[in-house]
Amino acid sequence: MYNELGYELGSWTLARIEDPDSPLQTSFSLLGMDWDLLPEVFPPYTDPGPGLFASWVPYRAGERFLEMGCGAGVASVLAAQRGCSPVVAVDINPAAAENAARNAARHGVADRVRALTSDLFEALDDNDLFDVVFWNSPFIEAPEDRAYAKQIERAVMDPGYGLQRRFFQDAGAHLAEGGRIHLGTSEAMGNPEKMLKAAADAGFQGRKFRSEAVALPAADFDQTPVVKANTDEHGMMAMDFTMYEFLRS
Repeated sequence: MYNELGYELGSWTLARIEDPDSPLQTSFSLLGMDWDLLPEVFPPYTDPGPGLFASWVPYRAGERFLEMGCGAGVASVLAAQRGCSPVVAVDINPAAAENAARNAARHGVADRVRALTSDLFEALDDNDLFDVVFWNSPFIEAPEDRAYAKQIERAVMDPGYGLQRRFFQDAGAHLAEGGRIHLGTSEAMGNPEKMLKAAADAGFQGRKFRSEAVALPAADFDQTPVVKANTDEHGMMAMDFTMYEFLRS
């Protein structure tokens, strides 16, 4: 069974992003830097997760770095600035790959960041190996038969956690010896049990790397039975953003 609370909050987030009365910004500030934002790309300024995850990645000079589902390319730019090489940013959404390329140019690292449109690892060459693979995953588990209506939904929803399974099944072929995966998710809004099983089935062992609790005002959301059941006496819902590290078993 998918996480009903996570699905409701994910659906609310998408409705808010797609609200025609509240058009998205064309630029935003995050982690003390300014970034370009193209239409149909998930806006990282709308929730704490993208900034937290990108700031938690342990970038190390000289390491080969892959950002999966790069969106606006924040982590790829940070990786290049901190000496990772090469840096590759991939996203199934063509607008996101273009957005990452634009932000690499904006911050003077276009010569160190290669941005590709790719369904997970598909566009990579067989010999593309990385020391670090980072994925701010679309951790909201949607019903397995839910279809994507727009590209931007791919940044939020993972029907049946099929993406999680495919990611771990294919990751090993592109992870260097001793390499590691850093994956952003949420214990409260995602499905960590299913994620860890997908990883274990593919030969990876995961551990919590870092987590931050976030309290959200329940009044901001539709007052459904699921939201009410997860609201405390102070009118808040306890949420989290959590990064896991995965190594080969």
